[in-house]
Amino acid sequence: MNALLTFFLPALVCLTARAVEELPSWAIKAFNEKLSARYELVQKMEPSFFAGDFNGDGRSDVALLIQERTTGKVGVAILESGKNQFKILGAGKSFGNGGDDFSWMDVWSMRHSGKADQLYVGKREAASAVIYWDGSKYKWQQEGD
Repeated sequence: MNALLTFFLPALVCLTARAVEELPSWAIKAFNEKLSARYELVQKMEPSFFAGDFNGDGRSDVALLIQERTTGKVGVAILESGKNQFKILGAGKSFGNGGDDFSWMDVWSMRHSGKADQLYVGKREAASAVIYWDGSKYKWQQEGD
């Protein structure tokens, strides 16, 4: 029993802390200034964002679930801290096998792998993929179908 608690308790604490964490103020400002006219934040899944180093530059970036206002298409916006840049994946812009609408997605998570964090996106009991930085751009790697 103690072995199980030792294994699962840190994960539970991490999930609990993650669920109440707020979006960083710099990300709110960047979204409002650059993206809010065309996109809105989506509360479709929990959590609705991840903070991690998605481009491997040593700074914390933010991945947000978004929806294009005019079409209703869902996707991910990656806001890169320190660079004042963002990348839209889906939400009206075609990306990998995910297409231009990620409304099919019902699960996502962040994976720590090497220098840059990765996003896992999927549909339960169906397709899944990893979104990762290859050193110059974000790429889609299909994992299941």
